[in-house]
Amino acid sequence: MNHSLLCIDLGGTKALVASVIHTQIEQVRQYVVPSQASLDQVNAFIVRLIAENLTANTTGIAIGVPSTLDICSGTVLTTQNIPNWQNVPLKQLLELRFSLPVVVHNDANCFAFGEYLYGGHQAKNLIGACLGTGIGAGFVFNGHLYTGNHSAAGELGSLSYLDGIIEDYASGKFFQRQGIEGKWLFKQAQNGDAFARQQFEAFGGHVGHALAQVVMVLNPDVIVLGGSVTHAYDYFKAALDSKMQLLLDDALYHSVRVIPSNLHHAPLLGAYGLFQHNKINYNNKELANEV
Repeated sequence: MNHSLLCIDLGGTKALVASVIHTQIEQVRQYVVPSQASLDQVNAFIVRLIAENLTANTTGIAIGVPSTLDICSGTVLTTQNIPNWQNVPLKQLLELRFSLPVVVHNDANCFAFGEYLYGGHQAKNLIGACLGTGIGAGFVFNGHLYTGNHSAAGELGSLSYLDGIIEDYASGKFFQRQGIEGKWLFKQAQNGDAFARQQFEAFGGHVGHALAQVVMVLNPDVIVLGGSVTHAYDYFKAALDSKMQLLLDDALYHSVRVIPSNLHHAPLLGAYGLFQHNKINYNNKELANEV
């Protein structure tokens, strides 16, 4: 019997679910997340999508969530893009409901750990930055995932920037603020539309600014970009690179590689990897919580 792990990547707008067997992802199913629903309705949605995908071979559940967490208890603390889904004892809720072991982690941490384990980057210090509904990052230092006390390390999008926060300018919200649908703009850019390409250039400058700050603070070997907005990477790559080169000195600029993810479903693989490597240091007196 091939034992499988049910892995979920919960985002602000969509959720992906798949069984993973020995790092091999079975059929991926996608769901629309009821992001404006009540707390109980969001919980019911998560329970339903898990119930619909469990098999007789499922031996555990690993879920990445767009939230700050108490990782030890698996409690969701705050979720910016699902506003009513706060203070949820998710691990306890799911273990009671399904009688299976559950690991809950931040979605950007799942992405970063998936890239570190399975992306073939050959880097000890890796940052995975997810550009989607919002922007978040996961940090792997010397082969260990750094989470912070509440899995809040990497909440890059919440930092102040211009008249708002970085997430307003370096995620899908940049286009929403202008009343533009990102997928439509991407198609227009593919068709050579000058306005669309200008919008992506402006966006790339904002992302480059955000990543330059990360490089100055953390000096990683590689930054891997994921998330839905990364599909348009070719249209904002030059502006991103130009902004980073402007803000960083030559040594820092040339010390880091910024690349889009080529790993299919890195967050699902990262959730699988975190379940397998579920040995976390919860001592708040230590420098970091590490996997």
